[in-house]
Amino acid sequence: MSGTRPGTYFSLLGPVQAHRDDSPLPLGPPQQRALLAMLLCRRNAVVGLDELIDGLWGGEPPRSAVGTVRSYAYRLRRALGGGLLTHGRGYALQVGPGELDLTRFDELTTRARAHVSAGDPEAARDLLARALEMWRGPALAGLPGPQARIQRERLAELRLSVLMERVELDLRLGGHGGLVAELTGLCLEHPLNDRLRTLRDAALERGGREREARTTPPGAEAPAPTPTAPPHLPVPAQLPYVPGDFTGRAEAVRDLLDALAPTAPETVVVCAVGGIGGIGKTTLAVHAAGRLRERFPDGQLYANLGGVREDPADPAAVLAGFLRALGVTDPALPEEPRERAALYRTRLAGKRILLVLDDARDAAQIEPLLPGSPTCAVLVTSRSTLSGLPAARRLRLDVLPAAEALALLGRIVGEERIAAEPAEAAALVERCGGLPLAVRIAGSRLGTRPAWKLADFLRLLDGRRAFGPGFGPALPGRDGPEGSVEACFRLSYDLLDAGQARLFRLMAVPRTPTLDFASAAALAGLDPAEAERHLERLTALGLLESPAPLTYRFHDLLGEFAAARSEERDSPGDRTAALLRLADHMLACAREAYAAERPGHPLVGLLTPTTARGASFEAGPPHIEAVLAVAVQSLEARPSAVGLIADTLLALDPALDGSFLWAALLAPARRVLRTAEEQEDLRAAGRTGFLLGSALTRLGRFDEAEAALHDAERAAAAAADEVVRTEILICRAVARQGRADWTAADALYREAIAAGTACGNAWGATNARSNSVSTLLRLRRYEEAAEACRLSLTAAREGGDRYGEAHALYSLGIVARQGGRAAEAIALHRESAELGVRGGYPAVEVMNLISETAAHLAAGHPREAAECGERALAATERLGWRAAQARTLRLLGTALAESGDHARARTRLTQALAHLEALALPEAAEASAVLASLAPPGH
Repeated sequence: MSGTRPGTYFSLLGPVQAHRDDSPLPLGPPQQRALLAMLLCRRNAVVGLDELIDGLWGGEPPRSAVGTVRSYAYRLRRALGGGLLTHGRGYALQVGPGELDLTRFDELTTRARAHVSAGDPEAARDLLARALEMWRGPALAGLPGPQARIQRERLAELRLSVLMERVELDLRLGGHGGLVAELTGLCLEHPLNDRLRTLRDAALERGGREREARTTPPGAEAPAPTPTAPPHLPVPAQLPYVPGDFTGRAEAVRDLLDALAPTAPETVVVCAVGGIGGIGKTTLAVHAAGRLRERFPDGQLYANLGGVREDPADPAAVLAGFLRALGVTDPALPEEPRERAALYRTRLAGKRILLVLDDARDAAQIEPLLPGSPTCAVLVTSRSTLSGLPAARRLRLDVLPAAEALALLGRIVGEERIAAEPAEAAALVERCGGLPLAVRIAGSRLGTRPAWKLADFLRLLDGRRAFGPGFGPALPGRDGPEGSVEACFRLSYDLLDAGQARLFRLMAVPRTPTLDFASAAALAGLDPAEAERHLERLTALGLLESPAPLTYRFHDLLGEFAAARSEERDSPGDRTAALLRLADHMLACAREAYAAERPGHPLVGLLTPTTARGASFEAGPPHIEAVLAVAVQSLEARPSAVGLIADTLLALDPALDGSFLWAALLAPARRVLRTAEEQEDLRAAGRTGFLLGSALTRLGRFDEAEAALHDAERAAAAAADEVVRTEILICRAVARQGRADWTAADALYREAIAAGTACGNAWGATNARSNSVSTLLRLRRYEEAAEACRLSLTAAREGGDRYGEAHALYSLGIVARQGGRAAEAIALHRESAELGVRGGYPAVEVMNLISETAAHLAAGHPREAAECGERALAATERLGWRAAQARTLRLLGTALAESGDHARARTRLTQALAHLEALALPEAAEASAVLASLAPPGH
């Protein structure tokens, strides 16, 4: 007997309902009814609490899930009047015979099949019709949760299978006349079901309408008119429609065709196509599979595995569909998944069939679907990397190249519109980020608006998030995730747990092209190991790209999507805190790099304290461009953090010296300096002004540099920041040296040495001595110059200062050249340059190449000077060091003139003169004199 009160009847074949004596029972909200449906589907069996929670919410249940389930069970027990029993951490619903419509449906179909076996098709047909009349719409209609969806799909397949059995019996009984309209509607509802189309064609043929029937595939037969033969199934051809505008991907298509069609495979060939949502994986796979029809004459099986949905396809249900396509009737389908997989592999044995498994979640979902016969092949698409899947070929799709994206847009909107506005068309495909889905959406919108100009459309996009809400309609005929870019991305986003989703959102906050895992960990306030696990999960789902080990970035449109989610979920305070954590981390990393490059420098201990771990893990120091971007963005969010930001920029000084990215520093440094002045932070103003003056000095803009450095020194002195003031004095001396004001430079160098000695900045004092060598030589104080070099070299070597050692050797080379020892000078410059290359100091290499060129000239070897000068010129152009380039051109022109190559000398000297005059450098007069000494052209 049932545990529920007498007269209770349950319905699953439509909206979930319960009646008692024809009166409906109150079953509560949809989620509560979903719980009842799960218990009814497993009637009289215990369903565990964890299974119920997973069935209602999937992988991200709320914290209140256990309490909610127990509350639902209590309410259902009261509504049903008993029958819902608690068993430990689970529940069981007692359902008696005849109390569930699904049970009655199963009983009627079982009796019908028995009548077929007994040779009574008419009675069987009537029983199946009665069973189908019990359906009141889609099973479990309107219920949420992954388990409801799985059961809905299973029951829909069950109904369709029984319906086709009833149609087959109608055909056997001569009832074809009334079937054509019904089957036509069913074919429209299930366009990939060949069995339905075969039945419809059979009904048309028996009604004398052979011309309306489709052409029968080779080897297939229409259902025989005898009462004992079911319709013969055609060769499965389940590939979906491929857009006629498929464009590009020639190399990818060729790779797939080659991999999937080997001459004598020893095992099943598996190819996996991966990439972010909207990249065109499905379109490529189906296109390639269509071109392989002759290679696989026994058919193509296709299944969308729904890997990015909350309830992906159950492999057992997919196997059932494949087995039906291979001729297995429902009564012969094993219930046990392993037995079903074994039958499937048996049916595929020896056949040449291609399987296309679209949108797979993971390797576990795919494994039961892999054939065992090497005559078959498998083509899988997935946003996941499917690391556990053995694959003969892995193909990761990138965005379309600009030319292919433009060609795709042209095929959608018409080549004439592209030709009319080529620049706007190129800008539009760039706005789409090369993402095929975005290009198709943009093209579809333009295609339905022929009067629109592409320029008008671009203006519509200005200031909007590309392809976000309000952008426009989805692609024609697509109302699912493929229909809009944002919905497509959201499917992957919804698979993340809370920690992964938060990191994904925060990764879009800093305006940087890439982040390493350590920076991402700091951004989110995570342990680095946990951050790395989250980042790998995001990469596996195609939400991030990893262009290098432990480095991550967004596709442009995914970055916009992540930023939009952050605006929705993260408060402005959360985003600001994330930026400041990242800035703090970057300062810690830069400080460690500073300490390594300038050992013993006291500035390291005077930088703003941080809580970050620094660069002690594998990722290393951040990139300069990233630091500059985060610095400006952090100030925009919180101007009071200017002290932290100023120190972060100051700690970049060695890295800037090595990379010569001084020009990139100018705008950020001015922004930080302005904020420091607004905040009246003298320490930050002095430090940032020093760095700005350094940049201007390196770039040969001496007037601007001296103004910035004068203000910086005044601020540093007011803040008693003597260590930094020492550095400012050195930089001021270098600027005066650039103007050939040797007396002023000498005085500033002496002041810097004294200041550095007084405040304990021995590194600065040594650096001042090394830099002063050129000035001392110009003032003819040769012994002082040589002594300064020796002291600097000794201090650098004792302190393990590679940069200081290289600079001291460079200075010794200049002393040797001025002393007439050209060969010694050349050797010293080459030794210094080699240290510069090994240490990652390209500016040091350039300085030595220029001085070596001068040494060759001093030795009377103009050809060697010209050869070295060409190498120096190429190095200056790589760095973008205009002042060094101008001086190199002067020396190169002089060397060419002395070697007799007056034509080339004139070209180089003319170039040198233009650069030197533009920078107001004193060597302009020397270049002009050499140029004037050359014979006029033609003489």
